[in-house]
Amino acid sequence: MPQLEVWEKALVSDAFLADLHGKSSCTFCHQGVGAATDKAQAHVGMVADPSESEATACVDCHQGIVQQHAASIHGTQQGFFTSITRRTGLDAASPALAEMFGADCAKCHTSCGQCHISRPAAVEGGLVWEHQVRQTPNPVKQCMACHGSRVADEFRGVNEGCSPDVHYNNMMNCIDCHDADEMHGDGTTPDSRYDVLDSPTCMDVGCHSNMPTAPENEYHTEDHLDNVACQVCHADGYKSCYQCHVGEGLQIPSRIDFRIGRNPRQDSRRPWTYVTLRHVPITPDSYSEYGISTPHFSDYPTWVYASPHSIRKNTPQTASCEACHEDPTLYLTSAYVDSLVAEGTMVEEEVAANEDVVVDELPKWN
Repeated sequence: MPQLEVWEKALVSDAFLADLHGKSSCTFCHQGVGAATDKAQAHVGMVADPSESEATACVDCHQGIVQQHAASIHGTQQGFFTSITRRTGLDAASPALAEMFGADCAKCHTSCGQCHISRPAAVEGGLVWEHQVRQTPNPVKQCMACHGSRVADEFRGVNEGCSPDVHYNNMMNCIDCHDADEMHGDGTTPDSRYDVLDSPTCMDVGCHSNMPTAPENEYHTEDHLDNVACQVCHADGYKSCYQCHVGEGLQIPSRIDFRIGRNPRQDSRRPWTYVTLRHVPITPDSYSEYGISTPHFSDYPTWVYASPHSIRKNTPQTASCEACHEDPTLYLTSAYVDSLVAEGTMVEEEVAANEDVVVDELPKWN
């Protein structure tokens, strides 16, 4: 075979060749023509990402996991579909929706290889461990490559004026909370990530299930634990976005904020009255480029349930009872919403959309 230039070669290490995957032929996963002596011939029919299609090469050995992942939030992006179809009233099979999703959203889908071999396609790929197949994803190059601008920046304390998450400071990373069962799914397709049964909670066994309660900790009263999400007291500032990513892109810059509001998705796992809220990047004309309107825009809040990755043991909210119960700047109030509308950061339709989550009467404490 002719000598290839360095830039023409794929980086395959001895460690990969010694691995079970490396002992298989290249064509087992990538297809192509293994017996060819010419590069162009060898690449005829080659599949760059063998795990991308439904006929993934992974299924021969990992059938159960592949089937689960195909239905998962990571595999389907159902969370986006749920949000978009609710506001538009369109069926998920709508051709216009499919066109828009394929053009602007679908690149965030993940394949097996984009978590276990390469960086995600959404950030232009690239091998992480010289083609080695790793059971555990690289938190920075894979997890944070997709979940970077909000989750990763909060977690690492990159946002201006914000401290790193206490878990990050204690050498924890994504997989310490988000395990394989959650990532791969259970074979069903939840409406959103908050409907994934294996998603973590602060009270999971092994973490904070035995936390001190009152009177040892005067804030961990039964009333607080039943009505206030952990992040309300223990989160630092986090990012809210105010314009959608489609069309002309972000017109209004994101900002670091902290807002307590009424829980828009109370259920058995999240029973609290008060939670942290984050503004999502959506406007009534976000999808107009594709001829899609949002007749149900105001039926759903644009300040939604948030899980900030900016956790600290001590925050301004925990300084005293008065610090939280008498400071309206911590809450999503009607006055705050009106101020954002007045400055053009939010639109008038959002006033009605967020009526059920604003807090205009601060909770009493004495």
